Amino acid sequence: VHTNYLDYVSREEGGNIKKNMVRSINSLVCRAYCDKVIKLSGAVQHLPKSEICNVHGVSPKFLEAPAKKALASQAASLSQAATAKKQPKGSGSGFSKGVYFMGKALWAKGYSELLDLLAVHKKSRGKNISLDVFGSGPDFKEIVSRAEASGLSMNFLGAKDHQDASFRDYKVFVNPSLSDVVATTTAEALAMGKFVIVAEHPSNHFFAQFPNCMVYRTEEEFSKCVTKALQREPEPLSAEDRYRLTWEAATERLINVAEPGRKRNLTAQALDQLSWRTHHLLTNIEQFRKFAGAGVGTRHAPEDLRKMDGEQYSGAGFFDRARTKKARA
Repeated sequence: VHTNYLDYVSREEGGNIKKNMVRSINSLVCRAYCDKVIKLSGAVQHLPKSEICNVHGVSPKFLEAPAKKALASQAASLSQAATAKKQPKGSGSGFSKGVYFMGKALWAKGYSELLDLLAVHKKSRGKNISLDVFGSGPDFKEIVSRAEASGLSMNFLGAKDHQDASFRDYKVFVNPSLSDVVATTTAEALAMGKFVIVAEHPSNHFFAQFPNCMVYRTEEEFSKCVTKALQREPEPLSAEDRYRLTWEAATERLINVAEPGRKRNLTAQALDQLSWRTHHLLTNIEQFRKFAGAGVGTRHAPEDLRKMDGEQYSGAGFFDRARTKKARA
């Protein structure tokens, strides 16, 4: 399980009611149909038969970046020694840019927390953190508007693939999101040899073991982390840390955690069977299917899926309303 459904649904209208219902449905389905549930982090709700293990890795392309930067830094140092000329500040590190954040432009993806942190920093320190932002999405205009109204120094540069070579120039990646289970972008930034600044949250426990990960608990600690990261250089990734971020290591973790556990007792088996029967019964009731968001007349698949018209099956399900609470102004 790698999505924090409870956080997303809690941000919609009627969020508390929906959250409790989704929690129950998730538990029911997992108990009915799963032999084992693997949660990528503790940010996911408690689920029957579950264990926590991060089984995600990053593309090898991200792990190539630190090696290339190390070579570039060595070349710059040799050039400096040969010419005996003073280098401009920061040119020997291979990082020519400061802080950035990337994520789909949705309040739930950490933008609300980010703007709050930047506003507190500005108020307490009397100056802004200059931040480049990458991402696009439904809440983009509202996010930009609030940033401008708050007088924040945020440069919105649109959506861009994290593998783009321009990201290698940044030294610090911030990700204040509390809705992630395990943030892929954070892992990728670590793989590229950057500092990452994240909140104390179950979704970040895997990353906290890396030397270049800075964890904050308060707004003041966030400001200190950013200041510290801009004044220092990230540590080179060790061979062990590099391997920990690969898909090979993630696959090994998956194989280990997927090992069958001890046999479930008769009470647990009875609950599994009851959960299956309950779910099977409910999903055969048309009114419940409509209420839960399955649509109208979807109990049986059409004869030809290629001719399926989604609008024909749409219905006013309780979970279909995509009206999200607006972030704090």
